[in-house]
Amino acid sequence: MNNLKWSFTNIWNESLEQREQRELKPRNRIWASELGGAYIDRFLKMKGEPQTNPPNARSLRKFEAGNMMEWIIEMVLKRAGILQESQKWIQYQYDGLLPVTGKLDFYAGGLPDWNEAIKKIEALDLPEFFKRATHQIIEHLKSYNKELEKIIIEVKSCSSFMYDRYEKYGLESSKNHVMQTFHYLKADNMPEAHLTYICKDDLRMLEFGIFNPSRYEDWYKEDIEKMTVYYNSDIQPPLEQEVIYNEDTCKFSTNWKVTYSQYLTRLYGYKEPMEYEEKYQKKIAPWNRVMGRCIRQDKMTELNLMVIKDIKRLFPNFDSLILEAKKRGIKEEEHEMG
Repeated sequence: MNNLKWSFTNIWNESLEQREQRELKPRNRIWASELGGAYIDRFLKMKGEPQTNPPNARSLRKFEAGNMMEWIIEMVLKRAGILQESQKWIQYQYDGLLPVTGKLDFYAGGLPDWNEAIKKIEALDLPEFFKRATHQIIEHLKSYNKELEKIIIEVKSCSSFMYDRYEKYGLESSKNHVMQTFHYLKADNMPEAHLTYICKDDLRMLEFGIFNPSRYEDWYKEDIEKMTVYYNSDIQPPLEQEVIYNEDTCKFSTNWKVTYSQYLTRLYGYKEPMEYEEKYQKKIAPWNRVMGRCIRQDKMTELNLMVIKDIKRLFPNFDSLILEAKKRGIKEEEHEMG
């Protein structure tokens, strides 16, 4: 293409898409990374059912991009002298429930030789902004003037859209990540972990503290209890709703648990995620506009009333959703005007 003498881009792209997929085999344990996900998908995976929609090339590239971000964090922690251990498999099991197994990202802490850490940074051929960031991290950690307590650091990469969502709505928007991180605390009987998001678009970083004990154990244990009942009873869980209502934003949206289902065709009849998303894009936009009008108590048109009737087919509790949104004082700019 373009009369190039030679190119490495094809090799690059192909290498990212050639990640070996683990063969699905029946298992009687929950992966920590599955916590908070669709029960139906998890059930089928645990039973060893073949996937109709395994990760595509784009998904594999996104996965590897996440690995690269994780590697960057590991390198900074290591050169700063506070990385204690990484990629440790860890398991926990409540009495009578299925065990949960997962691989945490990093243990960090200790009292390193800060001068030696700076020398190691200087010895690396790092881009200037990495050197600058790492120097500033070291200077900040030195200011504590004491040994840093050992904590768990769990790293997630995300898009700008999701970063802004996490920043605005906090941990309620990432219960699956919270439960995964809490698992490592519970399994290792540790008091504190940091759930860290790094934006792939602009390298912003966001950090949340996860603690043990905390209310997050209720989320964690309830998830395991439900999955245990489905698995031990050999009862297939119900399908996910294709349209969901988000209490944070007071908006309707497609369901990420459907979009990313690796049984999308088998369970919902869609050949690919785009087919599912396109089906509801035109429907959900007017739903949210009318939702906003109802919250603001605007005058309803005949078309608005028809849309409300359509919403109530899937959400018969629509009136109570409006009342709850009003109580919360949802801001006008959070809804499209319509």
